[in-house]
Amino acid sequence: MAQSPPPLTVILNPASSGGRGARVRPRVEAHLDRLGIAFELLQTERPGHGSELARESALAGVERILAVGGDGTIHEVANGILGGAPPGVGPALAVVPVGTGNDFFRMVGAPRKVESALEVLASGAERRFEVGHARWDDGEAWFVNLLGVGLDVAVLQQRARFARLSGLTQYVAGALSALVRFKPLHLRVEVDGSDRFVGPALISAVTVGPSIGGGFLLSPTASAHDGHLDLFVVEPLSAMKVARYLPRVLRGSHGREAEIHMERITDVRITGPGPEPLNFEMDGEVSAATTRCLEITVVPGALRVIGPAPGQGGDRR
Repeated sequence: MAQSPPPLTVILNPASSGGRGARVRPRVEAHLDRLGIAFELLQTERPGHGSELARESALAGVERILAVGGDGTIHEVANGILGGAPPGVGPALAVVPVGTGNDFFRMVGAPRKVESALEVLASGAERRFEVGHARWDDGEAWFVNLLGVGLDVAVLQQRARFARLSGLTQYVAGALSALVRFKPLHLRVEVDGSDRFVGPALISAVTVGPSIGGGFLLSPTASAHDGHLDLFVVEPLSAMKVARYLPRVLRGSHGREAEIHMERITDVRITGPGPEPLNFEMDGEVSAATTRCLEITVVPGALRVIGPAPGQGGDRR
């Protein structure tokens, strides 16, 4: 008779946050043992490996998957879960945040300390999170927090230069560096089959949650439980307006500026500039794919997520 898999699979990215993932492994293993939780720990070895491991775990009937890493690791694990079982049916996801931004973990709302984050496996509660589903020429994927086009891709390409900075500071530094060379893209953004924006844009982003880049409040009222995604489009801005608007976006107090377009949506189609390929990123990772068109829809309640039970609090630093 085949042996049943442990109820928990741990998928750990040892390279996350400059190798911090590898350093926290002993703490994760020791505390799970103290909690009396049987588990199997698997380490990712290359980009995309987290998706493979999560899909194999989902197909094997694992009940819960713990992702130890940053937003990119969570993106891979979530895609593996959703690729291995129908939405809302696969293993429940828990997270230990070991990344630069940790924006998805902010939606979970658990304490950030490794041991405290693990406590939700013993005393937490499950909630259903919506995700975004993106389709392009010859591919598809889910995103748990963000799909971005334009400046956001350039920011990620620049962030490596500022790896010693913390999440939000690193994102701001990357954004300011990218703005110097970035040329706005001509985009067509359609919602429910009607044009919402046509013209040059600095960025077009679709979000599940409120923050990107380690706390940059792009869509301050967004929620993973409202059945919608949030669209954010910014027209080209002068250097003076960038300096004026950036603090507002950091605080989440923007929205009335004429050059910033925001809307709650369930589906959106983003078409790129002529025959040129459109680069995009999902959950903080630049996609290897390019396309002229992205079709994005919300999938309500697709991802089972374990977080604090109602009334539970804690230090979220």
